[in-house]
Amino acid sequence: MKNNKISTEDKILNSAYKIFLLFGYHGTTIQQIAMQAGVNKSAVHYYFRSKERLYTKVVKKVLELYFDANVEINTTRKGIEKPTWFLVSELYNNKNLFEGTLKEIYPDDWDGKLRDLANWIQLLDCYGIR
Repeated sequence: MKNNKISTEDKILNSAYKIFLLFGYHGTTIQQIAMQAGVNKSAVHYYFRSKERLYTKVVKKVLELYFDANVEINTTRKGIEKPTWFLVSELYNNKNLFEGTLKEIYPDDWDGKLRDLANWIQLLDCYGIR
């Protein structure tokens, strides 16, 4: 018999993804994430230790959409609007935090990733996706 239950950690991460994409870093609370995941706030702290660590996981997940070598831009791509809005707003509203997170995720090439991201966003603008 196959167990299709989602782990508590995955529930929290999926909820954090949704909440951070809607409200950004400063508009998101651990309580919102816990409520969305259907867990106690202490479970969020147990699995991720802090809002910053959870934010790093979400940023990494979003960046994988853009930096995955197999991804190609096309005008029919669904589901890219919210992640793009999140990245643009975080770059504008929380530039220092976002750059610090990039440095943590990509310590050897964070500035190159930032340039690549800016190019992606510009390309999305050309296609009218953002």
